Amino acid sequence: MPKQVPSDHPLARTFALLDPDFAPAAAATLQGTTDPVAIDGLVELLLDQRATAAACSTALRSLEHDTGPLVSDAVVRALDNQYPTIRIQAAAEVVRRGLFDLAANSLDQHIRTDPFWQVRRAAVNALGADPTYRRWLVMFAATDPHWRVRYALAHVLVGWGYDETERATVLELLPETHSRVVRLRDYLAFRWTGDLPPERPSENPAEWCPFWDWDPAVLSRQLGELGNAGRRESLHILTRLVNHADERVRAWVIQALRDDGDVTHWADALARLGDPREDTAPPQADLVKGLELDRLEAVARFILSQASPEPAALSWALRQLDESFPAEEVQTDLERLGVQTKTPPQPLPQGERGFKPGSSEPLSPWGRGWGGVVLANHPHSRAASLTPERARELIENPTLETSWFVLGHAAKMCRVPVWKLAPETEWKPPAEPREPATSLALPLITLVRPRRLGPGGPFVSPLGLSGHYGLPVEGFARATEAGVNLFFWEPNYATLTRFVTRLSPADRQQIHLLAGTFEAEPTKIRKDVERALRNLKLDRLSVFLIFWTQSWQRITPDVRDVLERLKSEGKVQVFGLSTHSRPLAAEAIREGWNPVMVRHSAAHRKAETEVFPLAIERGTSILTFNNTCYGRLLDDGQFRPSDCFRFTLNTPGVSACFTAPSTLEYLDENLDALRNPELADDVRERLLKRGEWMYREDTVFRKTVRADG
Repeated sequence: MPKQVPSDHPLARTFALLDPDFAPAAAATLQGTTDPVAIDGLVELLLDQRATAAACSTALRSLEHDTGPLVSDAVVRALDNQYPTIRIQAAAEVVRRGLFDLAANSLDQHIRTDPFWQVRRAAVNALGADPTYRRWLVMFAATDPHWRVRYALAHVLVGWGYDETERATVLELLPETHSRVVRLRDYLAFRWTGDLPPERPSENPAEWCPFWDWDPAVLSRQLGELGNAGRRESLHILTRLVNHADERVRAWVIQALRDDGDVTHWADALARLGDPREDTAPPQADLVKGLELDRLEAVARFILSQASPEPAALSWALRQLDESFPAEEVQTDLERLGVQTKTPPQPLPQGERGFKPGSSEPLSPWGRGWGGVVLANHPHSRAASLTPERARELIENPTLETSWFVLGHAAKMCRVPVWKLAPETEWKPPAEPREPATSLALPLITLVRPRRLGPGGPFVSPLGLSGHYGLPVEGFARATEAGVNLFFWEPNYATLTRFVTRLSPADRQQIHLLAGTFEAEPTKIRKDVERALRNLKLDRLSVFLIFWTQSWQRITPDVRDVLERLKSEGKVQVFGLSTHSRPLAAEAIREGWNPVMVRHSAAHRKAETEVFPLAIERGTSILTFNNTCYGRLLDDGQFRPSDCFRFTLNTPGVSACFTAPSTLEYLDENLDALRNPELADDVRERLLKRGEWMYREDTVFRKTVRADG
């Protein structure tokens, strides 16, 4: 007869880990545990493919103190978790624990194949910390499609290259066979020697794409304006855009391919989608999903008939054999291409496996696990080795086991529902306090050094607050107490949305929301405004910007007209635009756009001569962003974040800037720029010196690592 677990037994506590609703909170209460039952439960939760990302993350944190084999094995296995955030967290744990012997193979595979650049970057940083020769596997990232991954690799290699012997090995393993590798070598040479790299030509898509625009919204709009006939005539160009970073652009390409693409167009598109590291590109399978078998066959036959098919296209075509048509029908082509149909095609081209420096032998794969004795004690191993006799014994006395995973298998073997073993009184974690749904009351906001944004615009605090990094609701309320009334909002800023919507209608009148759009078509811009008003429960947006404008073609007369109508309807108080381009910002000021938002920091000061004087002359309000240069100005520990905001707010022509803290501690530090606005002369001088070095480095970085040409 099955016996229930006693309510005071540790198994009663870990039973809560099986409930998706309670698992994260239950795992949090087990932080620092040394109880074998709790450790088994947390390990099982971490390895459970049905667990949420929040539950897996909490389990990892609750096991941080445990350095035993079972937990270390679970950390390495978490590198293959279904959630990218957990893979990133596990990579950091591998470094902290020094688990390189077990993790190197997975880290290598992530660098080569993970579709998320954030995971690949974490893998580069982790594998680069491996003290053995395996660390050289990071070199595969030299051709990564995402510049942030290549930049992470560059940081690793710069450090290695301060040793002359190591530098020689780095250069040996970076053959100049790819433009990204050439540019990476240029950057490394600059960091090692200080010598500026040679000027290298970069690809300008306008040379082969007559409707090209650097602004994705404009490019998408112009693709739509081509019409069906225009897109059909331009298919030979469109296929080169199939892996464009913007989803709207890719959607037009895929539609044109499906409507009118012939075998040559499909072969070209498939050839461009063979790199699993292309984060934004559609996988080949998605590209051809739903196509008729006849069409798939025609494309595959065409690819196989080519004298030298592109590897990605060839790999796709080979997968169609015996599915779309028999392999025997193209046997001649297969023999000509040297394809062995009995073995599946290799996922990586020849020459892309890892090699130990100084050796022609490929690196051996590293196994996982801690040896037979330890693995035999793993809950999964115990479950796999259950005998009917042991299963019955556990059903009759479940406290003989420490694992619900094992008990679940025992119950299944004995055909007993596992809930019959459940604790007599189910243990549940203490209920977490919930934010009250009642209105959030604000004090009367007393502005500090207020300034007006735009003609007839709102009076705002010089320091605004962005919700980008999920500052808790309490933080936004605390900022208003310090005199902040300007907030930067986008639809995915959940905590800022909760803050605004919890305010009473009267308190919402005290604050000013800046929102914007990435669109370039009037109907879509109007939808973005009206969606923001609904989400924020507002009648009017104080400031509305055309976000991250890269081309003046984005600002067509009909775009200006819809913004004017939205203003006359009372839905927008003032409108303007934001841009990284100083010439475009200056042109916007001359055209009467007000306010204008531009980048400014001690490392990026050209706006001080190219934009701000014109703004002062025309009475244009200037908002600035990226004042800490993504935190890089703070890397050497010389400066406080508030110094960077003081720097920009003390620059003539600047009306306001934004900070985006993630925690209350960061918020309090940044608010100091509001409380104490003066920047000491010696701090300013040191900040300028640091900025000059960073600008020089950043200029080289943009021409090398950041460039894709």
